[in-house]
Amino acid sequence: MPPVLLTRPAEASARLAACLRARGVEVVEAPLMRIVPAESLPDLAPGLIFTSANGVAAYRALGGDEGRPAWCVGPRTARAAEAAGLRVMGVATDAASLAVAIPPDAPPLLHLRGAVQRGNLAADLRTRGLTARDAVIYDQVPVPLSDAGRRALRGPAIVPLYSPRTAALFAAACPKDAWPRLRLLALSPAVAAALPVASEIAETPDGAAMWRLLEQVLAAWAVEGRAGSD
Repeated sequence: MPPVLLTRPAEASARLAACLRARGVEVVEAPLMRIVPAESLPDLAPGLIFTSANGVAAYRALGGDEGRPAWCVGPRTARAAEAAGLRVMGVATDAASLAVAIPPDAPPLLHLRGAVQRGNLAADLRTRGLTARDAVIYDQVPVPLSDAGRRALRGPAIVPLYSPRTAALFAAACPKDAWPRLRLLALSPAVAAALPVASEIAETPDGAAMWRLLEQVLAAWAVEGRAGSD
């Protein structure tokens, strides 16, 4: 069974790494980004928007208060927001879906985001007549691929990728001769589009769907391995 190479920040990969290791799968953790919170929070709005758990973590690290209503992208972000004492009012699978799901009577909103983003959620909300703005509260600083990560690319490896940003960083770090040996799994079509070669795409852009895809790939690889040993 080849290793699974995880390239998200360590805290984002921890749960998946533990689940894989519990199944006896070799895991190589080689983050391509680290999350650096801003120096302070901006003036907050009555309602908050988080499109990643990294935003919630930065909000907490910067002393964000509890009790505010929050809208989130993804169940993982929603769980983090609830753990931070926020009142989760709605959850969507992606930012585009959230832009139409937030009700028109929502309070003034602030999207707390990273320095690198795709699209403009606050602008999309304003086109619907809502009061919305955004603010950067963390940066996604690139990190070179570790020696362990480079060693994993010398043989077959399974590589789940969760964001266009991480996929682009991985594409820049991956040697050209390694691509044929890799089984690439993308969380969404946008992630797949950031890669120079084809990948398998999760049914929906969320962690549960990526886990199901990983399970399918691991099961198929196990069957192929047993067949090859007969």
